[in-house]
Amino acid sequence: MPPRFQLDEDTDAGAKSPQFVKAPEKAYQAVYSPTRQLLRRMIVDEVEREMALLADIQKKYRTPALDRLFVLTGMLGNHAFFMLALPFLHVFGLGVFARGLTFVVLWSVYLSGVVKDYISAPRPASPPVAQITQSPAHTLEYGFPSSHTAYVVASIAYCSYFMQSVWSTHFLWPCALWAVGLLVVLGRIYCGLHSFIDVAGGAVIGLAEALAFIVLYDRIDALLLSAAGPLYISAFVYMALMAIPPSLDLCPCCIDSVCATSVTLGLAIGAWIYARLPFLWHNGRHDRIAWDGSLTLGQNLLRCLLVISLIVAWKLASKPVFIRLASQLAPTLSTAAKPGASPAPCCESDTGSDTASELGYAKAARDGRGFKDCDSAEVAAYIEKNYPIPTSESIRTGRYGTHELMASPENIARVPIYAGIGVIAGAIAPLAYHYLGLLPIP
Repeated sequence: MPPRFQLDEDTDAGAKSPQFVKAPEKAYQAVYSPTRQLLRRMIVDEVEREMALLADIQKKYRTPALDRLFVLTGMLGNHAFFMLALPFLHVFGLGVFARGLTFVVLWSVYLSGVVKDYISAPRPASPPVAQITQSPAHTLEYGFPSSHTAYVVASIAYCSYFMQSVWSTHFLWPCALWAVGLLVVLGRIYCGLHSFIDVAGGAVIGLAEALAFIVLYDRIDALLLSAAGPLYISAFVYMALMAIPPSLDLCPCCIDSVCATSVTLGLAIGAWIYARLPFLWHNGRHDRIAWDGSLTLGQNLLRCLLVISLIVAWKLASKPVFIRLASQLAPTLSTAAKPGASPAPCCESDTGSDTASELGYAKAARDGRGFKDCDSAEVAAYIEKNYPIPTSESIRTGRYGTHELMASPENIARVPIYAGIGVIAGAIAPLAYHYLGLLPIP
């Protein structure tokens, strides 16, 4: 019996397992620049060369116990984990480190997402590789580079620097972190979600970004907290979002990039506000929101509960408001959201994960069904309708593929929604602590 986390649940090894529609090769050739085509072809060829090795690894080493282990390690490095974990760094009073690590993680999400969209290389094919995950929507993303690897390596490298150079902890602590990180990276290969070239690319991006922040972050932080700090971060985030390359396939990577950069925008603004409220400072320090022994355990735990509650309440309350506002200001709907638009073949419109439902793949992805039961003519018609070769004008203006997804009201609304999370962690939560008597005694 196949392990519970396997997407391709066919007991017959030769049966066709889930396949998700991608743009035809001729469309890439017509749209992408020669450089982009060359890089994409190099990565695709390498992934195809590795396919037999990846399948052989699963055949030799796969067990139900390892399935569960590597699914768990994958969850320790996914977006939901960091969404919950990063705010606690601010609750714990880690100040500059908390801001720096948050920026390192979220900008590695952005950088890996931009490279994914630019290269547009698929994940390892299933079959022959089994894709093992509890988040089937991830299978809709491109493969190179591995975002998991990028932000895990970036965060561990940044933490290791602080442990050794700032906090002077025992060297075994960073060693333990790297051991966990290695499990996460190996798990991406074991689970059939990435090839060796994918994780190598992610590791290079993550390590380079961490080193850049280690060297430059004091200057970056000073710039963000300066009088014009909000203008600097707003301009930088705007340019970063405009730099996301449109891809032919409806890959949700661009949505992750929007969410991640928007949180950093809000966090920078929140830190800027906090630095201008001296009554919130602890012992004259404006760079930390202290977790302190002068508070009881119950008070400290209440602070944790409060910040999570504020974030959840903000997302629930702000989403319909900003989507309605964005719809009025930018009424262009994404292809997947247009009234009457046909969903993917063998699928029906459904509510699932935020990105998967917008792409019309939620039900197929969740069921692990994909298009394996579809008539070939139906799939061909879907490709022709949803992935037409763009016109010369649309190519010139970049209005193809994920352009409409990026320009949709739902995606535009994500900027203030996710920026609000950063503002809550950096400024709103400390204000709430102050008025509820949950700040430490100087």
